[in-house]
Amino acid sequence: MIARALYHWALLPLALGAVWLAARGAPRLRAHLAARRGVWDRLRQAAARRDPTRPLVWFHAASAGELLQAEPVMRRVREGGAQVAVTLSSVSGQRWLARVEAWPELVWADLLPFDLPGAAARLFAALRPTALVFVQADLWPGLVWEAARRGVPQAVVAARLGGAGPLRRWLGAGLYGRMRCILALTEAERARLARWVPGHAGLMVGGDPGIETVFQRLAEVPAAALPAALTRGEGPVLVIGSSWPADERRWLPAVVAALAAHPALRVVVAPHEPTEPHLAALEAALAAFGPRRLSAAAEAAARVWLVDSVGKLAALYQAGSLAYVGGGFSTGVHNVAEPAAAGLPVLFGPRHGKSAMAQALLAAGAATAVTDAAGLRAALADALADPERCAARGRTARDTVTAEAGAAARCFEALRAAIPAIIP
Repeated sequence: MIARALYHWALLPLALGAVWLAARGAPRLRAHLAARRGVWDRLRQAAARRDPTRPLVWFHAASAGELLQAEPVMRRVREGGAQVAVTLSSVSGQRWLARVEAWPELVWADLLPFDLPGAAARLFAALRPTALVFVQADLWPGLVWEAARRGVPQAVVAARLGGAGPLRRWLGAGLYGRMRCILALTEAERARLARWVPGHAGLMVGGDPGIETVFQRLAEVPAAALPAALTRGEGPVLVIGSSWPADERRWLPAVVAALAAHPALRVVVAPHEPTEPHLAALEAALAAFGPRRLSAAAEAAARVWLVDSVGKLAALYQAGSLAYVGGGFSTGVHNVAEPAAAGLPVLFGPRHGKSAMAQALLAAGAATAVTDAAGLRAALADALADPERCAARGRTARDTVTAEAGAAARCFEALRAAIPAIIP
């Protein structure tokens, strides 16, 4: 009772008040708030698709990356005959929601309403879920408490702990303690979680189920779909994926130096947000090397390619020799498993602590973390100076990712054992 009162009447109002105030000067936050308008009407319409004769498994995660990670588990749940509902906390993942709307088993896919008093009860009354599965660390207290009150079994896949301050630990231990099954991302995360919920019978290592999606995406998008100039046999290709402005301040000097030192080097840049101002700024910064946009690509060769649409990275990595993955100088490094699975050694910035695969690649010697522009320049020069060593590190990267294969099936079987009702 104390935890609920503190959360609903102190912590949550303060947090939401801060968001609303900050949104006045932050377009992203305004979009975050605006996207939730009408969510209850959309849920009311979706509830009509709920088939009471079938189980419904509700998956929730912070953003698209986490739900893509759980997609292979969702597919097995759907193939088993259950319906699914999907919610996200972040507006940045709305593009992914469009991807799941064609699923015949889908009842509802939307942003999660704010966790205000009474919101969870309305959600459960509309969806009538058989089970609630969280992905990674986005456990909302209102949802957990309401599921426990109704006797709805809960689980976490790809589980990891976020921040671990005293208040979060005090609140979080009670939330994780209500989970029927906790499938940790790594052994290190299992050990951390064990300190929060000692003796929890359902705590085990499940691994990263998203690795299955990575290999599937690579298999579905052949490198032949790219410009003919982008082939491994014509010199090294550096693929810069999910680049943010904070990354570009570091890699631009390094890439300019590398292009000058290695005439055969080609560089492919995929901005995280390929907006016209962003692309124009990159064109100006790399003007000396004649950058071309991928959508206007002809058979003519180019030294620098700018990716001006989304969804191309899987194919681009297959044409690469090494990769730099963005986000490590801002919110946190993005998907490093995809280039590694394509056989590329990976470079990224210092904020990589939340990526289990980044840690695995670093431990295997298949990745390099840099802290500034000078470090990135040195790492890039080192990789280009020894192509054979670069290729060997790429093979190690692929082996490291391949070692995670089977996690999706393992997670699904663990869920089915812990919550048999998810399969009719």
